[in-house]
Amino acid sequence: MNNNYLKLIIFFFISFFLLSPILIIFFQGIYSINNINNLYAPRYILGSSKLIFLVSVVVLLISIPLAWVNTMTNFWGRKFIQIFCILPLGVPAFISAYTYAEILEPGGYLSIYLSNFYGFSIRNTLFASIILGLSLFPYVYLLTRIAIINFSARFIEAAKTMGKTPWQCFFKICIPMALPGIAAGLALALMETINDFGVADFFGLQTLTIGVFQYISTINDLPSAFSLSLIILIIMILLYVFEQKMRGGRKFNNSSYESIHWSRYQLNTSKTILVFILSFLPIFFGFFIPLIFNFFIFITNFQIIDYSNFLSSLYNSIMLGGFVGFFCVLVSIFINFYSRFSRSKKFLYYKKIINMGYALPGVVIALGVLIFLKYVNHFLQFTILATFIGLVLALIIRLISISNNSIDSGLDKIGKSIDDASRLMGRRSSTTYFRVIIPQIRLSVLAGFLLVFVDTIKELPITLLLRPFNFNTLATSLYEYSSNEMFENGSLHALTIILFLSLVIYFFDSVIEKKQNSKILK
Repeated sequence: MNNNYLKLIIFFFISFFLLSPILIIFFQGIYSINNINNLYAPRYILGSSKLIFLVSVVVLLISIPLAWVNTMTNFWGRKFIQIFCILPLGVPAFISAYTYAEILEPGGYLSIYLSNFYGFSIRNTLFASIILGLSLFPYVYLLTRIAIINFSARFIEAAKTMGKTPWQCFFKICIPMALPGIAAGLALALMETINDFGVADFFGLQTLTIGVFQYISTINDLPSAFSLSLIILIIMILLYVFEQKMRGGRKFNNSSYESIHWSRYQLNTSKTILVFILSFLPIFFGFFIPLIFNFFIFITNFQIIDYSNFLSSLYNSIMLGGFVGFFCVLVSIFINFYSRFSRSKKFLYYKKIINMGYALPGVVIALGVLIFLKYVNHFLQFTILATFIGLVLALIIRLISISNNSIDSGLDKIGKSIDDASRLMGRRSSTTYFRVIIPQIRLSVLAGFLLVFVDTIKELPITLLLRPFNFNTLATSLYEYSSNEMFENGSLHALTIILFLSLVIYFFDSVIEKKQNSKILK
């Protein structure tokens, strides 16, 4: 009994630190809602609304046709497209924004060809939505493709035998059947859009996230910052619940792959060329141009790069990512232990609430952590406000859901029969969990660590607001260089981020693809 109470105390202690900053935002936002600055707030709300709408259009126009042709057609280069269409996730949107600004803006590499277009500018909502869409479309592409494989394929095969054309199959079967996957992927993309700071800040857009950041760092208007944060919190909760409901309605797992076999549409030469070009364009603009351009800038300007700054930023990024990854995995192991062996379903809901941190923008979490640590400082009588501890706490709140989901997916494959057998042998549940189950899901644990690690490296607003003095990561150094019109000095930072993220994403995509290849008739 005492052991159970100890576990319960530890669980609620973890929940207290993870949820208190979010609860502070909620209650402070309600308290301050009447004090919101009416001069700027409507601009931020309108700016975010326009950006959300345009990003939705861009993402859907790219991802749905791409998922269809990669799943249901056979053309030369399909495997190449299938491999590389996930890699734009490895290019943070703010790096793409800096890259295209260097290429297209006055003084850029292509500005001479754009001089005839009077008033041409990329610093607007439309171009920002294109940049974000090119970075985020893989979210919708992946879930749409899985939905087509799981739910549409067998119906499409039946429609073929009835003489239905590919267009009829696409509009009447594919889209309706894949709608939950499309909606879930779009919800994830929109969460990332609202969370975006780098693109909106660089292009001078007025969004809710930028508003919170400016109220904190420039205007020093905390009541308005809390009010805007409350608006963001409500939007994100709605998107999170919607995304979970869409996923829960139809399970996107691999269990149904075993019974699904279909023949792909065979394309002739002209259609193959057209499909390949159209499929390659978002990959080219979303991945290859940022990668190649940053490599070119690095090669041509390697003599002016501050390598001491790069090495320091790289060390800080690795250290920060290691700390956050380790503690996220450690906390996730304990949370999943208690939710697995607890008989109460309440802890499943606690876990879902804790996972909501990933849906919240970094600036909102940073604001909550700032106020939370202010209260902690008052009780402890020493400051941890602008220290490494505050930064790590905020990043854990933001990224804990990644390690949670990774470990949870591994535990789902371990049947409860092991728990029952250990109980019959007189083994304690903790002994079974840590000595038997955890070694069996070590790949899921490693995956959770790596995914948190790479997300920490590219995280920008939390690090900017909570970092200790003179502490820079690869992302913050690149942000400072670009803000000071010194992008060439940050090209190595950008190239390192792109390569590191892309390699990790490619590794995980390859593992998933190998599992699917054994179950799907190609």
